[in-house]
Amino acid sequence: MIKLLGALLILFSGTAVGFLQAAKYVDRAKELRILIHALQRLETEINYGRTPLPVACLVTAEATEQPIRELFQITADLLQGEQELSLNEAWSIAVEQCWSNTSMKIREKEVLLRMGSVLGMSDSEDQQKHLQLAQLQLKTEEVTAREEQDKFVRMWRSLGALGAVLIVILMV
Repeated sequence: MIKLLGALLILFSGTAVGFLQAAKYVDRAKELRILIHALQRLETEINYGRTPLPVACLVTAEATEQPIRELFQITADLLQGEQELSLNEAWSIAVEQCWSNTSMKIREKEVLLRMGSVLGMSDSEDQQKHLQLAQLQLKTEEVTAREEQDKFVRMWRSLGALGAVLIVILMV
């Protein structure tokens, strides 16, 4: 009876590990899609609404899902806070604070940091170009993320379950 319970526990654990690993690939593609939409929203606020950057970040945060919402919320809070931070400083701090809560990779982080270094430094047309460039780069990463998702999700789910079955067989 104890062996059966142990075997079931191993099967459940192995399968859960496989599903958790697969979820990272699904989450990355989803977060990239959310981030691209958020940058489009920010671009609209800056160029068509002529909204100041702190308010534009706040509006974008309110219209965005987590964990990307946190990025824009922290940026807005830092820009509106008592410290006089540039957008680049506030954006960099927000990216560093939020990054561990995402499933995104270092390439996406580099795109965001590069974009943040030029936002707020020029007129709205130039900012629009930099936002569009970041969106284009992130769309490329999203395509890659979807390809990885298609390739690895089934593999990790199967690997988790089959690895657990192998351990159970070896136990018996």
